[in-house]
Parts: sequence; structure tokens; C-alpha cells
Amino acid sequence: MADSYKIGQERAADGSATVLRLGGELDITARDDLHAAILAALADGDVVIDLDAVTFIDSEALGALIDGYNQARAKPAGFRVVNANGLVARVLKVSGALGLFGG
Repeated sequence: MADSYKIGQERAADGSATVLRLGGELDITARDDLHAAILAALADGDVVIDLDAVTFIDSEALGALIDGYNQARAKPAGFRVVNANGLVARVLKVSGALGLFGG
């Protein structure tokens, strides 16, 4: 069975950060891959998480984002989450995570 999520990585056009473009449903099956992608991106400095194509996020994936945020603060490195829409934006807002991530 194929995973229901995507994690793409690219360098920002100005070279200032690694952009992780996420898509699909981020649930417990995505947690480990998401966590690993964030840690790898942090090795190169600042990270931007683009949630534009994410349709669902659960507490496990949210935990991976929060852990990434904490890892970035410890480095220190920048960590932003952008383009959350609909239900995903609501989960981030209700959980209080939106404030952490610069939203």
C-alpha cells in the first residue's frame, strides 16, 4: 500500500533555508519520515515547512513538527510552518502550535 503523504525537499530560491513541501495526510505513518526529514534539513540550517498540500494532520505528525521546532531552537536555527489551510490550520491553531511556528 502506498503512503498517503509526500515529503519534498528543496533549497529556498535565495538559499536561506531548506523548504520541506508536505502533502496528503500526515498521520502516525508519516511521523518517522517527517521527523527524519526535519532533522536532515536542520543539518543545513533554517527550515520552512510548507503545508499547502496537506489535507489532514494528527497528533503524531504534529508532535514531529513540534520536536523539529524544539531541535531548531536548540541549534539555534530558524523554523517556520507556512501555508496551513482548512482543517490543518484549525488543528495548529487549537493546539497552540500555530503561535510556535510563526503563524
